Amino acid sequence: MSTEGYSHTLKAAIARIYHKNGITVVGAGFLVGDRYLLTCAHVIAEALGILSNTQELPIGIIELDFPLIAPGQKLKAKVVFWQPVNPPQIGEDIAGLHLEDAPPNGVSSVQLVTASDYWKHPFRIFGFPQGHDVGVWATGELRDVQASGWIQMEAIQVTGYQVEPGFSGAAIWDESLQGVAGMAIAAERKREGVKAAFMIPAKVLVQTWNLLNQAVQQQPKSLSQPLSRVQAIKAEALNKRLEILSSDFEAVYNQLNYTENAGSRNNLQRQLKIIEQDINDVELQLNELEHGKK
Repeated sequence: MSTEGYSHTLKAAIARIYHKNGITVVGAGFLVGDRYLLTCAHVIAEALGILSNTQELPIGIIELDFPLIAPGQKLKAKVVFWQPVNPPQIGEDIAGLHLEDAPPNGVSSVQLVTASDYWKHPFRIFGFPQGHDVGVWATGELRDVQASGWIQMEAIQVTGYQVEPGFSGAAIWDESLQGVAGMAIAAERKREGVKAAFMIPAKVLVQTWNLLNQAVQQQPKSLSQPLSRVQAIKAEALNKRLEILSSDFEAVYNQLNYTENAGSRNNLQRQLKIIEQDINDVELQLNELEHGKK
């Protein structure tokens, strides 16, 4: 998948998790299956007003939405997997959710990717720090593993946002691997001026919650053979087309959320189906090019 096409995967999976009051945003999550989401246990604890080291599986209802696809269209979810905060245990602070209803059209799950070396892999992340309930993007570079199993992340730009409280539970998109390499877990708050944070890598997530095996790709996709000059031109054109289609899909879907007229809604839904089919066709052509087919 191209860098330009990331929006059709990452953006479509990002969830915004609310406090039980239905107003306050407490953190992020992301879709990893048809109705399954991943987030941090401490985010769920804050949402429900319980201790983050509670051992019993929480029974409260979690409210969330997918802000970049269907903002304000709230869904309910239950906690089905629970590893409370329990340092220094590897695989702590992980929660799995199950949606009571199917997610909105346009929402889709991400693929997890793993690697033996993350050093200097650029990443991007979308989270909800204090005062930014609509969310903000942050970027940086991955470093290496700690004894806890976490991977260190660092902001490398002087300007822009850095990973801080409010990003917990967010998916870490690895630009090198072109997939989600892990989940944001904590940010450095003890040392002023330090722009470091940490993620739980996909390997640990999968080992902790075996349901995630279906979402993991052990190695990033690679070309079976170098592209010819003609194939490279085709791939570039297809990637540009995919980016345009992804933007069109988001625009039409957002318009659908604010349209009350039944006739107009039916027309918009037809447009969505056509665009979705076009996206699938383009992705199929890209997949054939990546596997050396003409």
